[in-house]
Amino acid sequence: MSKEIPENVKESLRSIGLTDYEISIYLTLISKGPMDARELSEASGVPYSRIYNILTQLEKEKLWIIKEEASRPSRYFAKSPDEALIIAKKQFNDNFDDHSNKIIHSLTPIYQSHDTPIKIALYVHRGRDVCINRALALLNLAKTSVYIVTTDQEFLDVFYDDIKKARARGVTNLKLLIEDKALQDEKFRKTLEQYKELCEIRSRDQVFGSAIVMDEGEDAFIILSKGFFPKKMSYFGIVTDHIAFGPSANYYFSYLYKTAKEVNL
Repeated sequence: MSKEIPENVKESLRSIGLTDYEISIYLTLISKGPMDARELSEASGVPYSRIYNILTQLEKEKLWIIKEEASRPSRYFAKSPDEALIIAKKQFNDNFDDHSNKIIHSLTPIYQSHDTPIKIALYVHRGRDVCINRALALLNLAKTSVYIVTTDQEFLDVFYDDIKKARARGVTNLKLLIEDKALQDEKFRKTLEQYKELCEIRSRDQVFGSAIVMDEGEDAFIILSKGFFPKKMSYFGIVTDHIAFGPSANYYFSYLYKTAKEVNL
């Protein structure tokens, strides 16, 4: 049996939590079919004194095998690899969630009781072309969603072709949030006429700056246009390497979008 099963497969089984004896039993059943405990011990090399404990583990706890109660002596069957792995993954995720909740609940108050500084890198992209290129790079990387909030019609003009390409490659969760007063601008409305075929559009008062959030928070980019710096006539793009930046931007966009009005053009 050991010659039939590649060693890297055994290593993968170890990596997802099976012991060497459990691996031997499972692979024996996969290779040779159903067996009783004594046959399994002889074929797998697992000592007979240990065989029932390991079979119980595999059957009742890890759920990789099935015991046939009707036969005497009882025989054991291997579950298919895909079924066994689905079960193993669910068990891992459930256990991870349980343990992570305990860890967070217990340790977060302790961590927050100290004034612990966190070092993060804050990147400022300055200049119109630099900010636009950074935004376009995000659009071209998007896989599932793109959320845009803007007070600047120029950005929408520049982004249009890339938004169209994103939709064509399967990015269908596209949302655009604008400021109410933009609807009073005829040129802005014409741009929105193009966008209404590509994405959902909503408006609200007091939209601050522009931002792009991709793949529901996987990455984000905030742009302050020259309107915020009338004397310097510049653009500033802001991004950070902090893990919470993208999800926070996504959460804030979702809040703004849910409380905004649908735009009818």
